[in-house]
Amino acid sequence: MRISSMEVEIGREARKVLRRLQPARAQDIREAIERVAADPNAPNNNVRTLSGVPDGFRVRVGDWRVSYILDRPTNRMTIFEIAPRGGAYR
Repeated sequence: MRISSMEVEIGREARKVLRRLQPARAQDIREAIERVAADPNAPNNNVRTLSGVPDGFRVRVGDWRVSYILDRPTNRMTIFEIAPRGGAYR
């Protein structure tokens, strides 16, 4: 998936989680991913850096967390985890 100049790659496990979610929640997560990919430098209170993951960030979507790596030189956003708040970061 390509959003403006940023290429978005969703990892296998994250894709499986996204497919199992309720359609409305999955749509909210997709929209959050699109907003961040459209302008990763925009001020966003729901985005935080991940410690221990180089260039790693997470975006909060309700009770869900989307963890991703932002590779700016290649304009690639790789989503490696979509998890509920209690199950993320483990």
